[in-house]
Amino acid sequence: MAVVWQAHDHVLARTVAVKVVAPQQAGDDQARERIRHEARAAAALSHPNIAQVHDYGEMDAGGQIFPYVVMELVPGGTLLQRLAAGPLAPQYAMRVAAEIAAALAAAHAVGLVHRDIKPANVMLAPTGAKVVDFGIAAAVSAEPEDEVLGTPAYVAPERLAGDPIVPASDVYALGVVLYLLLTGRSPWTAENTRQMLDAHVYIDPAPLPAIPRVPDYVIGLCNRCLAKDPVQRPSAQETAAVLAHGAGLRVVDDEPAPAGAVPDEPTVLVRQPQRTAPPEPRRTAGRMLWVGAAAAAVLAAGAGGWLLLDDDRGTGGPADAVVAAASAVPPAPPLSPGEPLPFSRSQAGEPGEGPAPTGTRPAASGSPKTQPGTAGPVPATASPAGEPTPTPTPTPTPTPAPTTGPGEPVRRTFTSTGGTVEATCPSPGTAEILSWTATKPYKVQSAVPGPAEAPAVTFKRSKTLITMTVTCTGGEPALS
Repeated sequence: MAVVWQAHDHVLARTVAVKVVAPQQAGDDQARERIRHEARAAAALSHPNIAQVHDYGEMDAGGQIFPYVVMELVPGGTLLQRLAAGPLAPQYAMRVAAEIAAALAAAHAVGLVHRDIKPANVMLAPTGAKVVDFGIAAAVSAEPEDEVLGTPAYVAPERLAGDPIVPASDVYALGVVLYLLLTGRSPWTAENTRQMLDAHVYIDPAPLPAIPRVPDYVIGLCNRCLAKDPVQRPSAQETAAVLAHGAGLRVVDDEPAPAGAVPDEPTVLVRQPQRTAPPEPRRTAGRMLWVGAAAAAVLAAGAGGWLLLDDDRGTGGPADAVVAAASAVPPAPPLSPGEPLPFSRSQAGEPGEGPAPTGTRPAASGSPKTQPGTAGPVPATASPAGEPTPTPTPTPTPTPAPTTGPGEPVRRTFTSTGGTVEATCPSPGTAEILSWTATKPYKVQSAVPGPAEAPAVTFKRSKTLITMTVTCTGGEPALS
């Protein structure tokens, strides 16, 4: 148990939050170790949807040692406080859940499981949701948990069974939170803690019903998050992508660099031949014009950038909240007044180099062969520090579908600036991306091929991200 104070950092002239172990817990070795562990776990992460840790220390007060953590001060209340004030608009609920999922994806990428995702541990800042309290976070491990730490209403069944620590437990807790945000109630009815714990293990949750302005694929995603078997749950990365799509977020990329842009070439040492006499200086207007044109080309090559936009944000203030792997989607329903804006900036990624990678899914018997390859690594949310002028998203172009035999699912191939994907619908409402190929100079940033309600592949070129998300309409794949 700890107490959080608002404080002022005199060295860097900023307001911070200081979390200090509570006086009654100062003599408890486990309480002191927990706050130290929280500092180390959160400090290992850098993500716009995770409250940042600045420092850790211990102070001696009256002969007792009080550990403390200096953290980013997040303005605003908790998600729990917001729920107490009234129901959330569906689009806002999906956006908040997408931001939580993005934070979890970042933690899972470095092998950390939060283990206590709940509304009280999510702060709602003007820039978006931020996950806090990594006090009981643990590394992914094949060893069973020694003890179950967490909040009963959000504990995954495998944790109660003493199974190994897995990221899917966080996704389960997020599924409970999403269900609560969309319906205002828990997936189970329980009168006490014992009944709630039994429900997690033995009772299937009430399926999330159809909700106005909530896409069917989000309903299906929530139900998958609550699966008893952790293997059947989506990853945090897929969850973030699907929820961002449902919330109406899209990626706007910059125009391709001019064909005459100067390439990035290695620096080499060029030795000039020895001369017997110095050459005559030659400065002509034509030479100066050529140098100026080359400099302009260099500037043009480095002027790219991308933004994560909400179609209905209007003319609000600066954009700072982030959702990982957001897709290009049509305009979403309008936001409620006063809701935080759903997009942000962070440090830019490195430019992609080398041959354009491809990816495939195993082909069904009798289906056309696809080009083999591998997908890219799990993405870390990245965007440029600058503020480039946004330009319209390139319209993906579908190409004629390959010939399929009688009774086989229809296949479609879609092409965008970043690359090409081939997709099918293996079952009603479920899409699957069978193969994907990046178009030079783009590279495959990430791939969530499914089968799922909205599988997606993201292509990256320098600071530009293009996400192609596929859904199924009438039994045929379509690009959303």
